[in-house]
Amino acid sequence: MELPHQARKVIEVILLILFLGALGWAGWIQSRSPMVRALTSHADAPQEITLLTEPVMFVSYVPATRKAQVRVLTGKKQLKNPQERVQQLLAAEKIVPQTPFKYFIPAQTDREVFWEDFKQSLARWRFNPLLAARTLGAYVSALHTRRTNLSLAEFALLSLELTQLEANDFSVRLPQKQRRKQVATPEKFPEETRPDRAPLAMQDRPILVEVLNASGQKGLALELTQFLREQNDKGLLRVDVLQYDNYPSLQETSWIENYTGHPIALKQLGNAIGVTGEIRVGSTPNVICDTRIILGKDFKMPR
Repeated sequence: MELPHQARKVIEVILLILFLGALGWAGWIQSRSPMVRALTSHADAPQEITLLTEPVMFVSYVPATRKAQVRVLTGKKQLKNPQERVQQLLAAEKIVPQTPFKYFIPAQTDREVFWEDFKQSLARWRFNPLLAARTLGAYVSALHTRRTNLSLAEFALLSLELTQLEANDFSVRLPQKQRRKQVATPEKFPEETRPDRAPLAMQDRPILVEVLNASGQKGLALELTQFLREQNDKGLLRVDVLQYDNYPSLQETSWIENYTGHPIALKQLGNAIGVTGEIRVGSTPNVICDTRIILGKDFKMPR
């Protein structure tokens, strides 16, 4: 049955009012939230969010470059106030947090479990759209139980940004003790010839690389070294492999360590050899390379 003309007019007016109200609400949110303004304008200023896992993860994301730095913090775990707790941890690391302070407490608070699930979701959401619904459900639950102070607009824009990222867009700095335990590597350079820091200028030279074999597969580091040198000779990659060697222990997964802060070049390198996990920030200050490639049991030679 067709609605009377007057009833249709009323419905149209109501829909118009709702639409204008939604536009006004979105504009009001954007004017009040520095994060929303930065994300919509792709600003150079980093946007910070703290994930209260155990241990805490402090994330700094630059919308202009779509690169994120993750710092894992250690310290007291029993403070009830999230902001007070994180401020203590950041003060210990000499980091000054942004205002307003933004945080999210995930349902899974174990950092390693949360991080692995996050990376898998980042890689699979294009093939499984239901992961987006799960993410929205996690946000609604956190908002309802006051485990986050992200507004709906901030969450929506951050989620859209994440759809543009891959795991190797994240640089992860582990706590000092954990770095010593997990990523310490033997140095083969004499003290008198070892420079104080890795070279920083990248304009007219290739990336300086060391390849370390932690897979248990004999000859893998040499094989990758030959592949990288061939890629460099063909002009497909600008890499210079300084040396290859064995890693002190076997590792299940492969990763790239960054010593000089060139995430775009390292992402290209990682994609070329199939090491697409997060890029770890190296812990050894006295190295002569830009990056180290650690080959774990999962590594497959590129074809």
